[in-house]
Amino acid sequence: MNPEISIRRIEPEEAAHFAKFSSELFAETFAEFNDPQDMETYLTEAFNLKKIEEELSTSNIYCFYAIKNSMPVGCIKVIIADASFTGIKLVEISRLYVSKAYHSQKIGAALMAFAVDFAVKNQAQKLWLGVWEHNQKAIDFYLKWGFAKTGAHDFKLGNDVQQDWLMEKTLS
Repeated sequence: MNPEISIRRIEPEEAAHFAKFSSELFAETFAEFNDPQDMETYLTEAFNLKKIEEELSTSNIYCFYAIKNSMPVGCIKVIIADASFTGIKLVEISRLYVSKAYHSQKIGAALMAFAVDFAVKNQAQKLWLGVWEHNQKAIDFYLKWGFAKTGAHDFKLGNDVQQDWLMEKTLS
């Protein structure tokens, strides 16, 4: 991992900052491609303080900041799935975002390496995620990390129903 980048868990008392930060990163990434009203609706639903507080207090959900120069520059949310239903322990990458000002500085790679290590340490057999079908930069990044498209599902952004690719990586 890049020694200039550290990754640390986000604590429940940081919920307000994390809600604002992750909402800003999501908007920075997708606002220009979506209807402003749909974006506002989604941001209000997905990043409201109560929801973020619940996520940070849920035992199988883990949120982390990527820190550079003592400031958060990216974040990731990973979810450990219960293996009892599928028989396979899975870890989902629910959100992986890096501030545009820090693109091309290997922050995303540090977060992905962290997620892979996290999944292995938690005895997961697979790592999976959903990615917007029109986000080619992210798709290329995930392909580089050994993910493969395994399906698709609907993702509702406000009133706009979009397609996300489902991608998986088998862990050894």
